[in-house]
Amino acid sequence: MFGAWFQPVASHVGGRVIRVLRAGYADGPPPTALVSQAQHAAHAAALLDALGTGPATVVGHSSSTLIVLELATARPDLVRRMVLSEPPLIDPLLDPADVAEVGARVGAAIGAAMAATARGDRAGAYDAFMGAVCGPAHRRVVAEVLGADGLARAERDARFFFTNEVPGLAGWTPPDLSGIPAQALLVAGAESPGATQRLVEGLAGRLPHAEVARIAGANHLLPLTHPREVADLVTAGSVAAAG
Repeated sequence: MFGAWFQPVASHVGGRVIRVLRAGYADGPPPTALVSQAQHAAHAAALLDALGTGPATVVGHSSSTLIVLELATARPDLVRRMVLSEPPLIDPLLDPADVAEVGARVGAAIGAAMAATARGDRAGAYDAFMGAVCGPAHRRVVAEVLGADGLARAERDARFFFTNEVPGLAGWTPPDLSGIPAQALLVAGAESPGATQRLVEGLAGRLPHAEVARIAGANHLLPLTHPREVADLVTAGSVAAAG
């Protein structure tokens, strides 16, 4: 599983759980060069190799789902099953009919967030993006579930997200998905916008072995607001937690 957002989910998952803290989101100095999704996947592969996990259920949320896809393509021997929760609303995955609307809505939020980042306003950058993607309750939910320290860390991590991850996402090209042997479960919050629903259905159609699940009452915050429901969908043998 990738990231702090899966901390509440992990407590409901039986068996071995590995949570991965990705490059750029650790406590040390962040990388100065852009880190691609393929590079993040290579880091995850090295970790799974070192731990001797064998084929695992690999779970990603939002942009981390792209890392899972890269890992399943490059190292299919390490991925038994993929759980792809709310993939990001980026052009290579969107239904073509949604590109303009998402670009206007989310693109404007990213622009505002990157401008705030350039001013050194981490909280403003975080709020601009999260408000557009997760709704007005995002700050309260994160604070309630992850605590004040978790919210403060999320604001701190926003700088790397907007200066490194977002530019990296802009250049992402999907790998060949047609040959991925792993089973895939695409997960969406039932309250997420139509563009997310169509993206999930479309991505499921591009994968050889995929199904879709929706969590009632949830949006992009679903690992925080519905951890037990997410865990029920994840649970199926060894689980690698990615971040």
